[in-house]
Amino acid sequence: MKKETKADRVIDITRSINSPVKAVWKALTEAKELERWFPLEAGVTEGEVRLSWGNDVNWHMEIEEVKEEEYLRLGYGEAHHRIVSEVPRRLAVEFFLHEKDGATMLRIVHNGFGGEESWDEMYDGVRRGWATESLSLKHYLENHAGKDRVVALASIRSELPYAELWNRLTGNGLRVNGNHYALDTPLGETYEGHLLFYNHPQDLLGTMQHFNNALFRLSIERFSPGGDVFIWVWIGAYGVPGKEMKELEKRWQEKLNYIYHG
Repeated sequence: MKKETKADRVIDITRSINSPVKAVWKALTEAKELERWFPLEAGVTEGEVRLSWGNDVNWHMEIEEVKEEEYLRLGYGEAHHRIVSEVPRRLAVEFFLHEKDGATMLRIVHNGFGGEESWDEMYDGVRRGWATESLSLKHYLENHAGKDRVVALASIRSELPYAELWNRLTGNGLRVNGNHYALDTPLGETYEGHLLFYNHPQDLLGTMQHFNNALFRLSIERFSPGGDVFIWVWIGAYGVPGKEMKELEKRWQEKLNYIYHG
């Protein structure tokens, strides 16, 4: 077997989703559906997909190839990754879909990452991002299909090491037992549910049993060498009033500001 080098770096993830291929395809190609599991805002035209998470975190991608309900290829150029390299480079993300035993097998392949050290953090962030976002898609379609998502998103920047940032946020209040987690949050509430993804000290993704089976995500990451580290607290809920989510977002933002800046 050929040994992978940094120049060969490719993200390759497959998920089995208990939902028809048609539904998974719509979730990948329609703006309204994309907003129910992926970005805060989405726009889809005949030739382009635009995704935004706020804070200048945006993806603008060209639709390069489409085979209805089978294959989608999106490509993008250096404007997206200028922060890590001045060398022009074309990246692409591909989605392969097929039915198996009544479920949809979705394969996501993201390639074109440079082999230079300056690419390391962006590559790792996108790799971890697809690991969690593909689970977000699975959770949406299997539990809340057709329902709008309301998001509470709080974030802050810091120059501290990952481990210290993680410890400040979770303290001694995180308990992981197999596929179950419980977190005594800085808000004075306990979040718990099914643990979907855990990568200490950077990522936690789990359901919130008490909150209509919402998704709760902690993420700590840096996009370029020497750049600030971003701390994200993200809650995606279904069937919860927007006003309640805005209040929750405000409380989390105030708590992050206090934890990291006093």
